[in-house]
Amino acid sequence: MKSVRYAISFVLALGATAAAAQDFARSGMYGQLNGVASFESFDGAPSGLFDTGIGAAGRLGFRMTPNFAFEGLVEYSGDFSDVSGFDLTSTLVAANARYYFLTERVQPYAALGMGGMFANASPGPDEGAFAVRFGGGLDYYISESWGLTGEFAYNLATGDLDDLNYMTLGWGAFLRF
Repeated sequence: MKSVRYAISFVLALGATAAAAQDFARSGMYGQLNGVASFESFDGAPSGLFDTGIGAAGRLGFRMTPNFAFEGLVEYSGDFSDVSGFDLTSTLVAANARYYFLTERVQPYAALGMGGMFANASPGPDEGAFAVRFGGGLDYYISESWGLTGEFAYNLATGDLDDLNYMTLGWGAFLRF
């Protein structure tokens, strides 16, 4: 019976050592793919006039320190449409910075970025403008290399698109290289 207890203790200690040895906050590159639900916050538009857009996003980033990462983002908002047949899509191309509050398996973060927002209206012209993006999210590591993520962000446009602000709720997976 003593040998069984020793064996169980050894296996538990080995498992704890393996879990402690995982480095979820190591430096290096990562790639991420997301689904995105976009909610309009357009200035002057009655609330609920436009449908929620369903889109996608991709990121390529580099974790510089355990708490800081920088990334490039391309996000397609999906189609905002209203009852009259007016359609609007937005593509955001941005550089983001992330600050991670924790560096274990579960990692909440704040994000801030800037770049260009490009809107395509139908009917209407295509426009582009400078945009700022801010929000927060949570990364959950399944292993040292694979994880799941969720994020909420607000996209604030300027210039000709200053009325086309919107929020995004993203979900997806990432791979650390």
